[in-house]
Amino acid sequence: MARLSTEERQKTIIDEAINIIHNGGYESLSIRELAGKVKISEPAIYRHFLNKEDIILGILSRIGEFDYLLEENLAHGDSAVEKLRRFIQFHFDFLQKNKEMTSVLFSEDIFKQSDILKQKLMKIIKYRKSLLTSIVDQGKAENDFKNIETTNIVTMILGFIRLTVLEWRLGGFGFNLSNKGDKIISAIIEMIGK
Repeated sequence: MARLSTEERQKTIIDEAINIIHNGGYESLSIRELAGKVKISEPAIYRHFLNKEDIILGILSRIGEFDYLLEENLAHGDSAVEKLRRFIQFHFDFLQKNKEMTSVLFSEDIFKQSDILKQKLMKIIKYRKSLLTSIVDQGKAENDFKNIETTNIVTMILGFIRLTVLEWRLGGFGFNLSNKGDKIISAIIEMIGK
């Protein structure tokens, strides 16, 4: 069997770490367990990552890749309403395909353990809020959205997304999140649209 490159090995380690957290929670993630799943030695894990925190940072970096794809997707929308649709639907589509990521994103225990992880997650949240803020401000400028305080609209939209994903996750992923997106988007646009 061909030897994996460093990048491929790191991706494999991160993928397996996500699966372990998804199946057993953050507390079940250990270097020993991870090494066993990836079929390499514990010292080999440490050649790629300093510790568990570094592995979680790798997972959060993957979410940064999501932000790049989200930006590309938003560039295809002209109006604020279309961009808002794309913003929400992209989240639902991504999580539908990567449901294991919800176990990381919704695991507050991970972020209580480390200020570095907390700061990284806050940076991701702030970035998403800034994207959404620009969409809402565009919609208000285009007279498509009500003149409600932008931060309130942003909080409401992100709250809708989070609650929908949480219900989906706690319900054992029992409905198609992507399909639910249309209903959520329509409700949001009805509430904030003119």
